[in-house]
Amino acid sequence: MDNSVVVVTGAGISVDSGIQPFRGKNGLWNENPTTMATYEKFKTDPGHFLSWYYHRFVSCRDALPNATHEILAANQIRVITQNVDNLHIKAAHPIQRLIEIHGNINFKRRIPAYSKEELVLANWDFVKEAEDQIPALFELFEIGKNGTIDFDKSYRPHILLFDEYYSDLYETETAMDWTAEAETIIFMGTSNSVGITNMVLESALRGGKEVIVVDPNPAPSLRYPGIQIFAESAMDFSKRYF
Repeated sequence: MDNSVVVVTGAGISVDSGIQPFRGKNGLWNENPTTMATYEKFKTDPGHFLSWYYHRFVSCRDALPNATHEILAANQIRVITQNVDNLHIKAAHPIQRLIEIHGNINFKRRIPAYSKEELVLANWDFVKEAEDQIPALFELFEIGKNGTIDFDKSYRPHILLFDEYYSDLYETETAMDWTAEAETIIFMGTSNSVGITNMVLESALRGGKEVIVVDPNPAPSLRYPGIQIFAESAMDFSKRYF
């Protein structure tokens, strides 16, 4: 199986599936995720936190993978995705060829979990959109009716939050091993604004890898000497390249 190519995907590849990105026009940055999507917010205001993620789940629930997801899956490309929208999974991407480096909104885990084997389905659909959501969310995540979190018994979404660090739960070490083994690293639909892109990019440049950036509006921070820039959609590039 070919391990010479690793693709790092970001929110840009899911726009064609109707998923709202964090950045850009109407992006979730307008909702201040650096405050909302934090463990501190979960601890101090779990109702608001879980309600925000519930609506994030609803926005992803019915979305379908697009040609980019399907091409990457069909070719069994090693993919490191920053996306939590579950679309690579829906495209039947081989699980051993996929790292969801920021988690997956479909899953939850106990707060002190340290292994992916401890993940369980979040079952957000048990919460009805028309009802008072917070009591139902507290029940779903085993949080007290008054919002009291039990560190050992309560659940949380399996999402890497802004005030947390990469860990074995997110397969960071494996992601860096894949980068080291590859000859070509392709960044699709992502800006160089989160830890994993910096880590992979620095490793790739240091190792003399071929680096390709695919984005209709490439981030200036990804315009390094020697990097190949393709200012086009991930879908168009994937159809031609793979």
